[in-house]
Amino acid sequence: MKFGSLRAALAMLIISSFATIAVPGDVYPNPQKDLYRCGRRGRASWICDPDQVLSFHAAEDVNTALSNLRVETECSCHNAALCSNHTGHGYSVAVAVMSFLPTTRRQLITATSYAKYLREHEWLYGNCEDDVVIVVSKLEKQVAASVGDTAARKLTARVMADIFSDTSDNFQNGNFSEGLLEIIERMRAAFRNDYVITPSFPVWTVVQMAMATLFVLICFFSMYICRKLYS
Repeated sequence: MKFGSLRAALAMLIISSFATIAVPGDVYPNPQKDLYRCGRRGRASWICDPDQVLSFHAAEDVNTALSNLRVETECSCHNAALCSNHTGHGYSVAVAVMSFLPTTRRQLITATSYAKYLREHEWLYGNCEDDVVIVVSKLEKQVAASVGDTAARKLTARVMADIFSDTSDNFQNGNFSEGLLEIIERMRAAFRNDYVITPSFPVWTVVQMAMATLFVLICFFSMYICRKLYS
């Protein structure tokens, strides 16, 4: 009986821990509703930066890129009614920027878990899981995204890994707006089926090696011909 009680207690502790990770204590502002708290001077937008990590103009550039992505991509919902609701947009991508993640001793919060929480419980911008929420934390230099199931058909795990791999230096160096703009542009390309995975081995290096090999072969062939002619 004691062993059974101990197991039950441990199970409750584990469940409690996961619940703590999944649900942050403070509700983060919504850039479509909390117009002043998000630092957008009273205007609805797709980026929330209450701590003003980015300059106003840098945040404006990011918001413009997010808005353009919405109108330059097509609705991906299988339910035609969700695509004909006169919203005039395709995929929804929104950004949350903060000075630090609201982690405490009792709450283990990562950029990944926070992005998931915002997308699934607070912001809810998608019509049919066609939404993405990106979280950037200045102190931890973390960037992560939560991708809805429909959006994930284009933003596959491989594509997302490639995007974050190629843009990680921007965030490590504190170039947050540049990194965000690059991520948004790459997501837009993926949604439009224009994305190309960056080769793990540089293409130019391969070309140079091929040219060098060809040059060596030509030299050996020339020497062989010369020997044949003068032997």
